[in-house]
Amino acid sequence: MSEDQTAEASAPQDFGWVFLELMGHRQRVGRAREEYVGSGKMIRIDIPTDDDGGFVTEFYGTSAVYALRPISEEVAKDHWAAGDPRPVRPAEYRPDTQIEHYEDPNDPYDDRPF
Repeated sequence: MSEDQTAEASAPQDFGWVFLELMGHRQRVGRAREEYVGSGKMIRIDIPTDDDGGFVTEFYGTSAVYALRPISEEVAKDHWAAGDPRPVRPAEYRPDTQIEHYEDPNDPYDDRPF
């Protein structure tokens, strides 16, 4: 194998528009490609959020992939028009002072240091 063929074989693969099925019954539609994260290969998928070019990027380990089906951009646009993959309301952290806490005066473990 020549040096050019070796470099070509080890270059990350671009899958184009795909319908990605993952273990756990998750499905994603977007542009996918291989990427190295740390020392391992992962699948990066850029999921469109609107027609103006916005997208959400997600990474999945190759062992989590159940199926990867090439699709056309037209099919992808029809799919993402049905809904935005971002959470409806992002998670927010509350300060410890806003979390309700009940103290039981009879709790023998109440003097724990944590």
